[in-house]
Order: sequence, then structure tokens, then C-alpha cells
Amino acid sequence: MKGSNDGGWRADMVETAQESEIGFIGLGSMGSCLARRLLARNHRVAGFDPSPDAMRDFVAAGGHGAASIAELTAHAPALLLALSSFGAFQRVIDEIVAAPGDGGVVIDINTLSPDDKRAARDRLAGAGWRMLDCTISGTPEMVARDLHGFYVSGDAGAAQAVAPLIADIVDAPFDMGEFGNAAIIKLVINHMVVCHNVVAAEAMSLALKAGLDAETVYRTITASAGNSRIFEVRGRMMAEERYPPETMYQLIVDKDALVIAEMARTLRHPLPMFAPALQAHVGALSTRWANTDPASLCAVMEERSGVERRRP
Repeated sequence: MKGSNDGGWRADMVETAQESEIGFIGLGSMGSCLARRLLARNHRVAGFDPSPDAMRDFVAAGGHGAASIAELTAHAPALLLALSSFGAFQRVIDEIVAAPGDGGVVIDINTLSPDDKRAARDRLAGAGWRMLDCTISGTPEMVARDLHGFYVSGDAGAAQAVAPLIADIVDAPFDMGEFGNAAIIKLVINHMVVCHNVVAAEAMSLALKAGLDAETVYRTITASAGNSRIFEVRGRMMAEERYPPETMYQLIVDKDALVIAEMARTLRHPLPMFAPALQAHVGALSTRWANTDPASLCAVMEERSGVERRRP
């Protein structure tokens, strides 16, 4: 997670992390979304990311930019980790363990296996940090609309110490009990999301091919037994043909799916729905929609089946 502070952002342009309540490590789409949410609720938030653009946006939103992870560990009593890969997660754990400071609470929201999280928890404990296994279900858009879920597992005392922060991340967090349970439920939920993405896109594209208009399809399905939270959010995007830039296809195919499949393999549990749904996401990566939100699965299907939309 080393990075230079070029591109218009410098650490001396903002206050230090010394008075911050929490330090964010990783200011990508989800990390920055949660950081802005806490800033809007008057929390003092510091952050670090190797991307100058991410740092500049964070500072512009009112956050305190830290020059390094060591600066955060030295001053912030709590850290939130929101990282893009397992490799980045491992490097950050290494830096936290090696950095000076008195320790505190680490809120880890990464989608990882329970075993990988337990290994990180044990390493951090030696440096005075109590790690909570926390996961979040929902996209940044869902967070903005308060449609997300937040799951907490691990040490009850650590959870109590950061309860005011978590309460402003989500109205009603789920206490999952034993450390690792939040990771498990997130993998199960992400398994369902991958399947629901395809079902939602398939349903919308089929209805459009049959001659219905997109708005009618959206209104009737959301009021039906076939509705889902994914259709409510991504079905709206499909109806509006609004597919914002995102890296979710890559995260699903290259990261989350591997962990989900490994958990199922270890448990000897079949995933008959997940396998073909995942292949639809793999296929989308070879199209012009590869770097957009997975709601664009609908556009992929429309193009392949020759849909001509009815226009108002």
C-alpha cells in the first residue's frame, strides 16, 4: 500500500490524523462511500490510499489525509480496512503490525475467507489491535439509499468500543456472534447476489424482447412475488439503461467467486445455480460492458438476443 502523494494532493494541505476517531485504509468505491457517510454525521475521519485521486477526493469531502498507514496507527484509535484484493490486505496487515502505536480496534470489511481473517486477527493481536470481522452487503448506491446490511462478529468488547461508529454506518447492524461468522454470511449473500444479477437481467431482457416497455416491467416486477432487492436496485438501472463505471465484474470473477467456491468445495456442498450465473459474469468481461455495474448484464443479453426496446 505504498504510494506517492502526487497528482495535486499533499499531506501538508490538511490536518493530521491526530484528532481522528477512525482511520480508513482503502478509499475505493466502498471505502470512500463509508468515509463520506461518517463525515456527514460529524465524525472525525482520517484516511490513506496509495491513489492520489482517491486521496484528493477524500480530502475534498472533508477527511484528514494521512501521509502513511503508520500515521493512522499512531493516532487513530480505530481503523477500517476496505481493500481491493487479498494481496493488498496482507500488505496492510504487515504495515499495521510493524507500525508504532498503542493499538486499538480494526474493523475489517473485506470479503475474505474466515480462515484468512482469523490469521490476520491473531497477527494484529500481537501488536495490540483487536480485529472485528465485519462485512457489508450492498453497493455504494445501496448504502446511499440505506438499503445495505452490516454484519459484525468477534470480540464483544471491541464491538462496544466502536459501536458509535458502526451505528452511523448502518441503522441496525447484525450481531453475528463468533469471529468469522460475518465472513461466512457475506459469502453466502454474495453467492445469492451473483445469481440474482443474472435472474434480474434475464427477466428484464426477456420481457423487453416480448414487447413490453422497460418501465412497465420494472413497476410490475417490483410489486410481484418475483421481486428481489437486486431487481429493485439494478432493475431500475436496467430500465433506465444506466450502467455506471465499476470494477464489480472483476471483483466477482477474480476474487469473491474463488472464495465462495473454495468454501463450498471444503464443505462438499454443491452450487448448481452459482456456476452458470458466474459464467454470465465471465462472459460480460469480454464485452464492451466489462467495466460497468453488473446491471449491464441486461444490455449484454439484449445485444445477444436482438432486443429492440419500446420507447415512450
